[in-house]
Amino acid sequence: LQVKTAFNAQYEADTDEFTPLMLRLNDQKGLDEYLVMMDYISGIMTFIFILAMSIVLWNTGLLGGLRRYNEFGIRLAMGEEKGHIYRTLIVESLVIGTIGSVVGTALGLSAAWYLQEYGIYFGSAVQGGGMMMPEVFRAEIGPEAFYIGFIPGLVSMALGNALSGIGIYKRRTAVLFKELSV
Repeated sequence: LQVKTAFNAQYEADTDEFTPLMLRLNDQKGLDEYLVMMDYISGIMTFIFILAMSIVLWNTGLLGGLRRYNEFGIRLAMGEEKGHIYRTLIVESLVIGTIGSVVGTALGLSAAWYLQEYGIYFGSAVQGGGMMMPEVFRAEIGPEAFYIGFIPGLVSMALGNALSGIGIYKRRTAVLFKELSV
């Protein structure tokens, strides 16, 4: 906006009809709606990706709870309270989710940094095309890159284990000894 204002101020006194005039993309006819639509589409795509990732991690929590079903039964049979088992399950999931989210975010940001600094050359692929496209594709690391993978990974891991841990409260202690007799 400042560049546009400074550029147009230089030629403000000219009355010639061919005087250069700088416009932002948002100021040009039809492009403002297109740019807003692209913002919405990128937001929708990000939401779909995060939703898919959350479902996968939720499923991981459910499978982990099923795998540890006997362990929970033994702990209940030994007299441990259901609430304590459930809380430790949630704390474990938060620790594992934090470690996984930190490692995943670090790997993702390192790949994005490489793309930001060096990019990927697609010159031969875009050559001769009807649309102007850059020959080197790059990523951009912004503030949202630090939390867009971290928060859903942590929340979905805790939510998956919280839902799978509900089965702890459905188990009756009297039946545990019969289930665990091997």
